[in-house]
Amino acid sequence: MINYLKFCLLVSLPIMNLGCGGGDTIQESATSGNIYVGAEDAFRLVIEAEIYSFEAAYKYAKVNPVFSSEGTLLQYLMEDSVRGVIISRELSAEEEKMLNAVKVIPKTTKIFYDGLALVSNPLFPDSNLTFNQVKKMFSGNAHIWSDVLPGGSSDSIRIVFDSPKSGNARFIRELLGLDELPKSCFAVNSNQEVINYIEKNKNAVGLIGSNWISDPQDTVSHKFLSKIKVMGLSSIRDVDGALGFFKPYQGYIADGSYPFKRTVYYISREAGTRLGTGFAAFLAGDIGQRIILKAGLVPATVPVRLVNISSE
Repeated sequence: MINYLKFCLLVSLPIMNLGCGGGDTIQESATSGNIYVGAEDAFRLVIEAEIYSFEAAYKYAKVNPVFSSEGTLLQYLMEDSVRGVIISRELSAEEEKMLNAVKVIPKTTKIFYDGLALVSNPLFPDSNLTFNQVKKMFSGNAHIWSDVLPGGSSDSIRIVFDSPKSGNARFIRELLGLDELPKSCFAVNSNQEVINYIEKNKNAVGLIGSNWISDPQDTVSHKFLSKIKVMGLSSIRDVDGALGFFKPYQGYIADGSYPFKRTVYYISREAGTRLGTGFAAFLAGDIGQRIILKAGLVPATVPVRLVNISSE
């Protein structure tokens, strides 16, 4: 882990340089400059908090976030439109080869774990789904809710995503071994729009990044939690739910009980020690990891203490 002292040593570089015209210009370093960094919309709240804290600590640093889908962000990275991206997978061999072809050696930093949350309208008849029921929902053979839920309605199954190019959609396809999503799935434009749709449609479910609901003390998360219901899921090791159900809470993500656990990375195309390097070090360092912990997510380098509460 990059601790705070090491980070300070890393970033203690000169940040001011006299320009030819006699005025001060900012020379880019690990704590100064102006860059664009892409991040999946699923992680918007925590990344906004990280940028705010980083810029507050280093007044000559400006990190401009670009929030979009995973597919779009990777395109920006290849085109050199952003210095780095924050997404829920590592680069493929083909993507690395494309960057190597233009003399770029990408650097990957693991920053946190999150859970992909399945959410429903508060009036949805069930609060828990087994992993087998989830697989049936996405099989393409289930068309109405009674095909999945005992005593379910005859309403058509509707599953809403944030974007067809998002990491949320890609994660589900890979986890369930799907070549494509069934016709019951459709996309809107953001995680917030998924929540807005679910609020108005009692027989639909949606998939969002747990960051949007993981911190009840955050005003945005608190507002959304009052509009929707977060579904409990059985673990992959217990597909029929005999051992109970788990929500995308910090402890259940940390111990692997929650089945939709993801690893989130900062992938940089930057050479040398520049502002993107400093921001990556901040994310993986003590302060950045504590921000992740407070946001209800699971830090990559700071252990999460699990507390067993007994009813005795």
